[in-house]
Amino acid sequence: MSDYVHTGRRSKISVESAAIESRLIFGACYVLLLFWAAVTRLMPWRKQADVDRGDGRRSIFAEARSEAGIIVTSSFMGL
Repeated sequence: MSDYVHTGRRSKISVESAAIESRLIFGACYVLLLFWAAVTRLMPWRKQADVDRGDGRRSIFAEARSEAGIIVTSSFMGL
């Protein structure tokens, strides 16, 4: 890892463009996952599964934001 850092092979992306890139990826993932959360809430078998588990209902917005954050973080970590 230290060889990679000191050889100059790191990308030359500025901090501002990296922040914009991560926000764009987060926004795209958020929109897709918001749609997915809305669709899965409308499925009849999902309601029964939620009741059986006893989970507190999160809003579809909170669910989409959480999942988008996980995807964006792991994509920048290389996972």
